[in-house]
Amino acid sequence: MFRNRLLYTIRNVYRTRTKNAISKHRTIAPVTLGLLSSVFCTEKHEMNLAYDSDSLEHEFLIRQATTVNVNAATQLLTVTLVAIQDTSERLRDALSKEICLVKQALEWGDEATPPNHWDQLVAVRGVLCDLKHNLRTLFSYMDYAEKLATTAAEISYLSGNITASDAICERIDHACRTCNTQKQLTHELQQESLELQQQAIISAPHLEDKLKDVTNDKKLK
Repeated sequence: MFRNRLLYTIRNVYRTRTKNAISKHRTIAPVTLGLLSSVFCTEKHEMNLAYDSDSLEHEFLIRQATTVNVNAATQLLTVTLVAIQDTSERLRDALSKEICLVKQALEWGDEATPPNHWDQLVAVRGVLCDLKHNLRTLFSYMDYAEKLATTAAEISYLSGNITASDAICERIDHACRTCNTQKQLTHELQQESLELQQQAIISAPHLEDKLKDVTNDKKLK
């Protein structure tokens, strides 16, 4: 009797453990399959990302190259513009000195004007000639620099580097406005110098021989 009960108890315990084990396997199995599926999807996604990064690598290199090109063009614009501003200021200083010397010569007259005064006027005109030549050359440089910068802006825009394209376009616009301002200021002073010398020749014919070597072209081309 006691033995039968013991066997019955052992059988129930064994069956309970077996059912629990089966339930655990059934519970774990879907999770394991899910993890395997997730791992597979993740690996596939990483492979796709690697492929996309490779396809974008060339675009990145092109954008990087356009940035370098924009920086070089911007530097060329800046250096040329600074040279134009410096040369224009020196030219206007020389023109102001020439105007002052001519006014003094008119005030003093041919006989009262000391010889070194005419020597100073000749020296100033020599400086003016050199400065005008240098300035014309710099403006030619600026034309080529502007074309180069415009090309860099267009390439940057086409490559998607919009920020660099906008930045260099603003720089081009600033350089053009500054050059036009310098030209206008220099032109006004050149006109004043030319009108003064023409007036001097008309009002004081005896000074014509002293002023006949004045350059007729007072404008920057």
